[in-house]
Amino acid sequence: MIKLIASDLDGTLVSGNMADLPEGFPEVVRELKKRGIIFAAASGRQYHNLRRLFHEVKDEIAYICENGALSVYQGQLLHKVDIPLETAVSIIRRLEAEPGTEVLVSGAFTCYIHPKEPLFEQYIKNMGNQYQVVPDLTDIGEPIIKLALFEKEGTEERNRQPYWQSQFARSEVFPHDVKVVTSGTVWLDFLFPGAHKGVGIKALSDHLGIRREDILSFGDNYNDVEMFKASGVSVAVESARPAIRELCDYTTPSVMEFIENMLKTGFLI
Repeated sequence: MIKLIASDLDGTLVSGNMADLPEGFPEVVRELKKRGIIFAAASGRQYHNLRRLFHEVKDEIAYICENGALSVYQGQLLHKVDIPLETAVSIIRRLEAEPGTEVLVSGAFTCYIHPKEPLFEQYIKNMGNQYQVVPDLTDIGEPIIKLALFEKEGTEERNRQPYWQSQFARSEVFPHDVKVVTSGTVWLDFLFPGAHKGVGIKALSDHLGIRREDILSFGDNYNDVEMFKASGVSVAVESARPAIRELCDYTTPSVMEFIENMLKTGFLI
């Protein structure tokens, strides 16, 4: 019996980095809650951004934020991963040196930027992030939990994920166990051991006393793989990468459609 549903956001539940929730989705969340099923937003986005997006039901859902580096439920911090400062500094300096890029550094509830171009700050503002502009991204005054790279020319069509993953594989300075994943069309996230959506799912399900087989998750990209592995049922949207669709138990045109059919038919409940 499904008791927890987790969904990726960008490219899965919503279309594009700036999109609103599907019309009527808050009502779906409330119906799930009536039936004893908790909904969790599982995203590379920050906590403040997610609460803004889910404002109608912000206190009724769980949050797996920053690609699993931070998990929160009903105001309680369940899990947080801090990146060793020396490691973070070396990576930030390398990312900053790359032409055409902007770096975003995440603390627990605020992100930090040092824009090369003014338009980047406006982009972050439009995303709804709680952010600060700082003179030095290696000195933000709190532990760093996630690093992300913005490339305005796009990441997927230019095949930037393999490029950056190779930088870690070849480097004597960077840790080799960092995983580089696409997160939307212009973002790359750097996942450290112990900081991925699967860890967030585990922290949340342990807190709630929910078994793995009672968890259903939706996703579309490689940063969702660990979440799928931590769930009893995995569902890819039809627009997902082919390898992700092959990995999952089911595919669906949309998260909304799958959940509504599930509620209507009693499938997996």
